[in-house]
Amino acid sequence: MATLTVGDLPVDPGVYALYRDGDRKYVGKADSLRDRVWKNHSGRGQLMTTSAMRRNIAEHLGIATPADIKARRYQPTPDEVASVRAWLDECNIAWVACPTAQAAVDLEDKMKVEYKPPLTKR
Repeated sequence: MATLTVGDLPVDPGVYALYRDGDRKYVGKADSLRDRVWKNHSGRGQLMTTSAMRRNIAEHLGIATPADIKARRYQPTPDEVASVRAWLDECNIAWVACPTAQAAVDLEDKMKVEYKPPLTKR
């Protein structure tokens, strides 16, 4: 698996999908794919307050609820953050750039309905 770099991601609005073992696990939209995917989701920092995807993975791994992490009622330990990162490192990400932010919202809505990704809250 190739390592994603910031330069790989367009600055355009769009929709991205996270895959693990060939299964779509998460779908999200972004006003800027580069900012959302790189800065929020690919971060290695302790806080997960800006990444619904990382919070949902934490819940999937049994760490804490996304709401508790976002509200900072629960702060994941360094080992828990590392386990979320390790889980993410085993994933692939794909994206579709869109001409407008509204087009990204519309595409994300369609993809959520069609694919029902388990880590995307509806």
